[in-house]
Amino acid sequence: MNKFIAAFDGLNFSESNCDYAVDFTKSEKAHLTGVFLDDKTYTSYKIYELVIEEGVSEHKLKKLKHEDQEVRMNTSKKFETICDDASIEYNIHHDNEIAVQELLHESIFADLLIVNKDEKFVHHEEKFPSRFIKDILSHAQCPVLVTPDSFSPTEKIILLYNGEPNSVYAIKMFTYLFSSFHHLPVEIILVKNIEDNLHLPDHKLLKELLRRHFPNTTYTVLKGIAEDEVVRHLQLENKRFITVLGAYRRTMVSRWFQSSLADALIKNFNMPVFIAHNK
Repeated sequence: MNKFIAAFDGLNFSESNCDYAVDFTKSEKAHLTGVFLDDKTYTSYKIYELVIEEGVSEHKLKKLKHEDQEVRMNTSKKFETICDDASIEYNIHHDNEIAVQELLHESIFADLLIVNKDEKFVHHEEKFPSRFIKDILSHAQCPVLVTPDSFSPTEKIILLYNGEPNSVYAIKMFTYLFSSFHHLPVEIILVKNIEDNLHLPDHKLLKELLRRHFPNTTYTVLKGIAEDEVVRHLQLENKRFITVLGAYRRTMVSRWFQSSLADALIKNFNMPVFIAHNK
């Protein structure tokens, strides 16, 4: 039984992330841990709201802290109710230290991390995706599934391939974690430079691997800049899909499996993105 963990902001609960986490957990007969990141430095209020003529209002601070605690506990109970109704195995962790550090530590002991694309755990506006999401995608110790703002059932799998080990690793991790999706149609997408031929690197080995997992697979070779061509191609897709890709970090060998491609997919499509990098 695989262990899935789903990250939540107890003050701003992502129902779509919960829907995806519960749906995937149920379909894969996995165990779900709801990780509520109750970061002590992150509150619903801002410090200036506590300032009065005499200084900081201890009474108001105590009241607002209590209200935040109530919201967090109610959110946790809501998660419990959803999991009970879905009849899945689950448990709950309340992590009180710095959110990103707590979640990265949790990822060491998980098979999959599920997190909503809009999580940030700060009050101020940030360029999308947030620093929190970038840190998680760069340093998580397990594959990460980034979920959109609304839930929809998965109808197709998009596997991004470039001939490098990291892209194959991501494909393998996805097949191991989502065996219930093996009946779905799958499209392999490769992007090459304009001057290159249409040859699929290691095509015999790749097809031999995929036949064991996805019997309904098609292959598409595009030419141009990966970020542009992949987005343009997927904009024509009429099925609800999950995109699978390799390394997020810019230090990896592959040019086009950089953060810019993952960011473009997360930003431009209301679809889940599965990211795994082979460390």
